[in-house]
Amino acid sequence: METLQELLIAEIQDLYSAEKQLVKALPKMVKGAKSPELKKAISAHLEETKNQVARLEQVFSAVGAKAKAKHCKGMEGLLAEGAECLAEESAGLLRDLQLIGAAQRVEHYEIAAYGTARMIAEQLNNQEAAGLLDDTLSEEEEADSKLSEVAATLYAMLEDEKSDPEQESMSRPAKKSRQAAAR
Repeated sequence: METLQELLIAEIQDLYSAEKQLVKALPKMVKGAKSPELKKAISAHLEETKNQVARLEQVFSAVGAKAKAKHCKGMEGLLAEGAECLAEESAGLLRDLQLIGAAQRVEHYEIAAYGTARMIAEQLNNQEAAGLLDDTLSEEEEADSKLSEVAATLYAMLEDEKSDPEQESMSRPAKKSRQAAAR
């Protein structure tokens, strides 16, 4: 690389790959999540991510480059870690919390990458590209915040289970059966 323009193109190629990998991975996370709140948050971010892929195509146009992905090894590794928790842990609060941790690592990676790309676009006085990148950066920050909110709810549920020894020793299906029988 010899110019800031080439660096920006490399950054958005990496982001393009990262977002496309995420579009493929998020449905698995939705399927693996137990909490309805978490399923909803991940599903919403999947739709947002699809829009972010299209927005990156606008960024490519704004910088005068062809939309082309350069394989993002960072996202590949983060998604592999998320897939491990789906494979290793049984569905429940702890796995959902683990999924949130994996998803937030992805969000933080994206926040850093979009922030970097936006700064480069600003340095090149490419306001169109900078604005588009900033829009996505804001969405990534909001997604991270939403995941924190869902995690807080799940931690509270975990605390509730700890404070009720009878609930702690029972599995969720057994609790539901007991509750249904009590009606």
